Amino acid sequence: MNANLHTLHDDGTRATTTVLCVDDDPDHLSEIEGALGDGDTFEIQVETNPSAVRDRLDGVDCLVSGYDLGECDGATLLESIRDVAPDLPVVLHSSVPLSEIPEELLADPWTDFLQRAESDSRTEMLGHRIHTLVDRDVLETTARRCRAALEASREATLIVTPDGTATFANNQLASELSASPDELQGRPWTELLTDDSVDRLRTEAFPVAADGWSWTGPTALTTHEHEQRRTSLTRLDDGSSVLVFHETTDD
Repeated sequence: MNANLHTLHDDGTRATTTVLCVDDDPDHLSEIEGALGDGDTFEIQVETNPSAVRDRLDGVDCLVSGYDLGECDGATLLESIRDVAPDLPVVLHSSVPLSEIPEELLADPWTDFLQRAESDSRTEMLGHRIHTLVDRDVLETTARRCRAALEASREATLIVTPDGTATFANNQLASELSASPDELQGRPWTELLTDDSVDRLRTEAFPVAADGWSWTGPTALTTHEHEQRRTSLTRLDDGSSVLVFHETTDD
């Protein structure tokens, strides 16, 4: 449903975030539009009819909604839009106290709450809350796409956490190890390769990757111990390591 799957332009500046604001108070909507709708950071759209929101979500990055909307409340509105946009970032911006907001609404990771108040700092906070949710949405969308690409890859791929646990194995690797991806997840990576390969990775590959470089060399899986594979190892920002086992090599 979300249109902007990136938050930065090619030159590194932030892309415009499209925000739909719904409230039964037109004056409040005008205040938000005047404070945030500069056209560069935020593109603000407004709506006073909650029943029209479902039909206006196309291209929207974040929904900002009051909670007491006259004949409709925030819970009813969220229930209606979650059917069509389960991961849309939503900020409930309301004068209703937090204690009166149902806990199950705020348990949703894509729903945030900000108490409404007449101050510039609160408006700045609203902009910050919007960006926080939208940025997380973009990151998770990107992560899901990367995972789908890895799962579909014909090259056997393994991701190992800093403590040495296999956290991801794609279908190709699982097939070569005669297991399912779920069976490999949580196992020590050292159980998946031959002893010589484990030693080579520990002494050669991991020190190189720790210095910020990619390493390439021969390794062998336990199920193909006599088949050396050209293997690349790259370290991620969180300390995890990605191993890709390429074609057979004669080394």
